[in-house]
Amino acid sequence: MDESARVEELLRVNAELAAELRALAGRAESPRRGRVPAARGIARLHAEREALQTQLAETQTALEHLQGVQVALDVVSAERERLGRENERLAAEVVRLRSGWQGALRRLRARLLARG
Repeated sequence: MDESARVEELLRVNAELAAELRALAGRAESPRRGRVPAARGIARLHAEREALQTQLAETQTALEHLQGVQVALDVVSAERERLGRENERLAAEVVRLRSGWQGALRRLRARLLARG
């Protein structure tokens, strides 16, 4: 018998004994009830605790997954920044190669080769 069932049984027996004592004393009133008997309250709290532990485990699993996704996003972001810098460098190189009299000669040579 588990602890909560044992406590519940003791509370029930105690209530029965109290009713018998009142009956013997001439007052046959029913015992006063609290909002929730202690054993049921403890059982409810235990079930709520179990549910919250399950929810916590699920939340921790989701958090670990999201942390992995965040690491992947950080890697992608760093690679994107690197590629942006590389594009800027290459664009500057294209401008350098096309400018000036040497750039004009390169363009003229390309046109002649395209005709040929």
